[in-house]
Amino acid sequence: MIAALLAVCWVAPLHAADSRPAIRDLQIRRSDSQIRVSFQLVEAFDDEVRQRIESGLPTGFVFEAKLEKKRRWWFNDAVLRSRIEAVAMYNAVTREYLVNTKQDGRLIDSRVFTSLGDAQKAMSRVHDIAVFHLDALPRGRLTVLVRAELGSRTLLSLFPTTVHTNWAESEPFRLVAGRDDES
Repeated sequence: MIAALLAVCWVAPLHAADSRPAIRDLQIRRSDSQIRVSFQLVEAFDDEVRQRIESGLPTGFVFEAKLEKKRRWWFNDAVLRSRIEAVAMYNAVTREYLVNTKQDGRLIDSRVFTSLGDAQKAMSRVHDIAVFHLDALPRGRLTVLVRAELGSRTLLSLFPTTVHTNWAESEPFRLVAGRDDES
């Protein structure tokens, strides 16, 4: 019995790996003493999420960005964190989708769409948002990681859990004595 349960737990993720939600195309850009990120969340809109949006309930994703100082022989050290929230609300009277984007609790963008597809694109794409300031960063080898919080589920109908994507990691970069370096 236990062997069969372990086999199902091991084989099931292999078949669902290609349709699993993930962060893709993570790009970082350094400009004007800021680190800016762009990325896309793929495979996150299943029927349950679409129905939730269409019902008018506020529905969205939380993107967690963290900056880590890379260490060679030890665990990486998390330096800074930022949260980006994208929430859609459907208005059945006007047949419009309002998508609000917040960063660390502050509203940074609010757009109205007439199609669900456009609202989904706005919820799943983050483009060139400043998440960290270079003046607050330690010097050394750094990397940016991003993952999405997709909602909550219950495990074995007993234990509530939060569903996340895997972390997407940028190429490491180095800050030296007040300036950034591409190596």
